[in-house]
Amino acid sequence: MKRSNLITIIEAYVKKEMTAKHSDLMIAHDYKHVDRVRNWALTIAKSESFKDLELVEVTALLHDIGLGQMSERVERKNHALVGAEIAREFLKGNSILSSGQIELITDAISYHSLAPSVVIHHLGTLGEKGKLLEIIRDGDNLDAFGATGIMRACSSKYSLPDYDPQNLKGIAWGLSAAEFWSSRGLESRGGQIPVNNIIDQINQQIRYYDHLHTKTAKRLGEALVQYMKDFILQLEREIVHA
Repeated sequence: MKRSNLITIIEAYVKKEMTAKHSDLMIAHDYKHVDRVRNWALTIAKSESFKDLELVEVTALLHDIGLGQMSERVERKNHALVGAEIAREFLKGNSILSSGQIELITDAISYHSLAPSVVIHHLGTLGEKGKLLEIIRDGDNLDAFGATGIMRACSSKYSLPDYDPQNLKGIAWGLSAAEFWSSRGLESRGGQIPVNNIIDQINQQIRYYDHLHTKTAKRLGEALVQYMKDFILQLEREIVHA
């Protein structure tokens, strides 16, 4: 596939923005992450017979552009909406994409990191137009699995303890969010489980598999998730027998 000038322009823009505005908010969400998500998304799109690969590549490259505008961790939840507006203005001024294409891109960016229940509801309103959002979310989640996922968990939660000696597998080992809260006699709290250490973060990322949309991502992610589970089990064996 011939490389488009638009992709080259966006690459340069995203690299510049994500380098100049690097902060703790962008740890594990730097340009390397963006590049990996781009590759995962293109792999999914080709396998799922999504024809507009340039649209996928543009969206993947811009999906975290809003992080550079965040000043505090509490604002991070807004990065998708902020990023969608940044992407909209950039594409209007630097591309010949149609207004319809730009809307598809910005919609996918807006929803790429929202709660699964919110995304499922939104996808129900989009029909076939929701395929781009599914591909971008799945590409983003695949980058949280496997050896890369473990590396990102360690770097993003570097300030937390590595594990709890009294609960080596972590508080959410093998549990969905609903099961975790139910085990404590509580209703699910927005699908989020507390992260007290790096092992908890790895467990949190393992749970992303349950919310993948495409058959391709589920197939690609299965072995990567098993790798993470095996890592936790191996760590437990080494610590118990140390």
